[in-house]
Amino acid sequence: MTETSPQRQSAQSPNGSDWKYPPSGSSISISSDGSHDNKNDKKKSDDKYVEGDYEGDLLAERPSQGGNLSAFFNIVCVVAGTGTLGLPYSLAKGGWIGVGILVLSMIMSIYTGILIIKCIYYTGHSRLASYQEIGQHAFGRIGLIAVWFFHTSIVLGAPVMYFILSGTEIRGLTEEYVNISDKVWIWICCGVVSVPFVLMKTLKEVSLLSIFGVIATAVLVGVTMVESSLDYKNHKDTVMYDGAILRNLPLAVATISVCFGGNVVYMHVEESMRYPRAWNKVLVWAMIACCTMYAMVAIPGYLTYGPTATSPILSSLPEGPSRKVATITIVAHVLLAAPVLMTSFALEVERVMNISVEKRGVFQERIYRTVVRLVIMGVVGGIACLVPFFDSFLSLLGALGNCMLIYVLPIAFYWKLIGWRQMRWYELVWCGIILIIGMLGCVIGSIDAIKALHRDFTQGRP
Repeated sequence: MTETSPQRQSAQSPNGSDWKYPPSGSSISISSDGSHDNKNDKKKSDDKYVEGDYEGDLLAERPSQGGNLSAFFNIVCVVAGTGTLGLPYSLAKGGWIGVGILVLSMIMSIYTGILIIKCIYYTGHSRLASYQEIGQHAFGRIGLIAVWFFHTSIVLGAPVMYFILSGTEIRGLTEEYVNISDKVWIWICCGVVSVPFVLMKTLKEVSLLSIFGVIATAVLVGVTMVESSLDYKNHKDTVMYDGAILRNLPLAVATISVCFGGNVVYMHVEESMRYPRAWNKVLVWAMIACCTMYAMVAIPGYLTYGPTATSPILSSLPEGPSRKVATITIVAHVLLAAPVLMTSFALEVERVMNISVEKRGVFQERIYRTVVRLVIMGVVGGIACLVPFFDSFLSLLGALGNCMLIYVLPIAFYWKLIGWRQMRWYELVWCGIILIIGMLGCVIGSIDAIKALHRDFTQGRP
C-alpha cells in the first residue's frame, strides 16, 4: 500500500476518472481496486478488523472472516433466486428486447454495487455498518427513513415471495397424498427456515446454506432449459414473438431488476470477506454467473412459449418427472436463500437494539436474538399468507424497492458523499441513464403492478 501526500488526495475510480473525498481531516484515497491509502494510519495487512472507528488499513485482511468463494456464493444465492423463474414472463411482456435489458441491468448493477461499497468507506477513518447509515450520512433523517423503507421492503418482501412460492409448489406436489392448504405449507416452510435463521448468527455461518442454494439453482436452470427446449417442437408452429412491446417496457424493467437485487446484503457480504479488496472482482464474477443462468432460462422459455409464458415458468413446463425435479429444486433454493436475506435484516435490528455479546452477555444475547428472529419470521409468514399472487407481487417488489436500492440511491449517495464533480462527462451520462431507467421502473412499474395486484384480489384469476 502506498502513502499519499497531503497535496495529493485524489484517486482513480474503476473507470479511470479522478475523484476526491470531501474534507474529513484525513488523507485517504481509494484506488481502482477499491483499496484505501492513509498516511497517518498505515498498518500491516494482518491487523485485526473491528467494525466502526479503526486506526489502520480499513481494507486489511480480516483473518476471522470468510473467503472470496463464500462471498461469491452468498451473492449468487441471493441474486439468482426466484427472479429466474419470472424471466420468460418478462420477455413475454416486453419482447426480445428484454434480453438486452437483462444484460444492461447486470452492467448497471455491477457499477452501482461498486459505488455503494465505496460509500461505506467515504470518511476514510471508519466503516459505515449498513445501507441505512449511508443514507443517514448522505441526507440525514430523510435518507435514513427512505433507505429503511426500501431496504425493509426487499429483505422482508423477498422472503415473503419465497414462502408464497414454496407453499404453492409444495401443495401442488403433495395434493394427491395429503389435503393441506397453501397457507399451512407456508407456515411449515417458515418453521423449517426458522432453525438455521435462529441458530446461524451472521452471513459467515449462513454461507454454507448459500453453497447448497447455488447448487439447487444450477439444477433448476438445467432442468428448465432442457425441458423448455424439448417442448419447443410442440409450439414452434403456433407461437408468435415481439421484438419490443413499448407499453410494457417499464413493467418488464421492474420485473427484470428483481434478478439483480443483491444490494440489500452487499454491505454484510463485504463485511464477512477476509479479503475486502477483492470485492469488485467477486461482484463482477457473481453477476456474470447470475446473468448466464438467467439467459439459459429466459431465452429457451420465451422461444418455446412466447407470449403465453407464465411466472413462474414451471407452470408452463409439461407435466412429468422433470417438472417435479425442477419444482423441488426451486423450493430447496428459496428455503436456503431466505435465511441470507432475513439474517441481513435481523443483523440491522439487533444492531439498533444493542443485542450483542458485549452489551448483553452470552446468555441474554442468545435469548434476545432468538426472540427477535422468531418475531421476524412470524411477521414474514403472516404477510405471505395474505399475498398469494406471485407474479404481481414480484413486479411490485421489483418496481418499488429494487429500482431505488439498485439504481437510484447508490448514485445519489455517491454524489452526495464523494462528489459528482470528480466524474468525467461520460460517467455522468452513464449515471443519468441509470437514474432515468431506475425512476421509470419505480414509478410506472409500481403503478402497473399495483393495478395487476388489485385486479387479482378483486376479480380473481381463471
